[in-house]
Amino acid sequence: MEIRTDDDALSLLERLLNSEDAQVPEVSFVNWPKFELHVKGERYHSTITPELMSSFLSFQKNLNKSYALIRYADSSRRLRDHERDQLKILVEVGEGSSGFLAKLEDHVEKMSDALVEGIKDMDPRTKMITILSIGLMVVGGYSVNNYLDQKKEIRLAEIALLEREAERQERLDTLETMQRADDQRMLAMGQMFEKVVEQMPQLYTASQHMASAYDDFIASTKDADSIEMQGVNVPGRVVNELSNSPRNKSVEDRVSGVYRILNVDHSNDLEYRFKLFDVTRGQEIIALLPRDGAMITDHILDLLQEAEWGKRVVALHLITKTRSGKVVRAEIEKVARVADQEKYAERIAAAD
Repeated sequence: MEIRTDDDALSLLERLLNSEDAQVPEVSFVNWPKFELHVKGERYHSTITPELMSSFLSFQKNLNKSYALIRYADSSRRLRDHERDQLKILVEVGEGSSGFLAKLEDHVEKMSDALVEGIKDMDPRTKMITILSIGLMVVGGYSVNNYLDQKKEIRLAEIALLEREAERQERLDTLETMQRADDQRMLAMGQMFEKVVEQMPQLYTASQHMASAYDDFIASTKDADSIEMQGVNVPGRVVNELSNSPRNKSVEDRVSGVYRILNVDHSNDLEYRFKLFDVTRGQEIIALLPRDGAMITDHILDLLQEAEWGKRVVALHLITKTRSGKVVRAEIEKVARVADQEKYAERIAAAD
């Protein structure tokens, strides 16, 4: 089976998500995924402006951040030289045009391999779901459509606060000229993305990092007659309008992993402090669990106590903040039982 387009990838992803018994075909990726940008305007004929060049550097930086998050659970980590070399994008400039193309199939494979390293014995179905999800939802057409939809909603809310009705209506009319995504298709992809993020929250954070790069592309082309990003056409007036809304804020890292609970500090009235050992990455961290959090139930507390007292591993989703390559704060967001403890027997022993 060949994957050449987002539609090809979406069709296979839907099939794999809908059935745990679905057969994983032999797949070859042909120029997919890729990032395409076309810019029309007086300054953009057969040229790349300094601002646009800076945007591609931002795309590279956020791609590296996404890889670091997936591989090391830390988007701020400095990558090794060979990792940066493997992730370098080559931007092809169309001859006599303002079209730019970056092929990303190797980059997505590297990111997928990095995620596989953190999940012991990942089966072929889950690995293929991972590759397709990164290609579609982190760097593909869905990521751009979702970014533009969110950007438009934010700008509409800001425009609604303008006092002058004529100005308000003019700007609303401008945004209405923006090409609409296929609502049903976006809804279906959004539901699939939610399923994937339930298991791999890193991909949500990675998509937010890439949204920062899209912010830069919008800001750097606000004087264009129009742009087309990942097949989505945006008139120049809309690009200029969207560039006025706030840029993407700093993104919290979300990571998943398998942990051994070494001990729990109950002394604080506001939160539990868990000393954890990440059995896949070989690191100790402290994670907090607010006592009054919405997720606190007898079932969750019993599950955590069972894991601690029984010296069993447990699957956790964490929201983390890092500084100088070290986790300085982590908060438990989700807890799940690990059925197959034998997979992690050797690593559990290392924690003891």
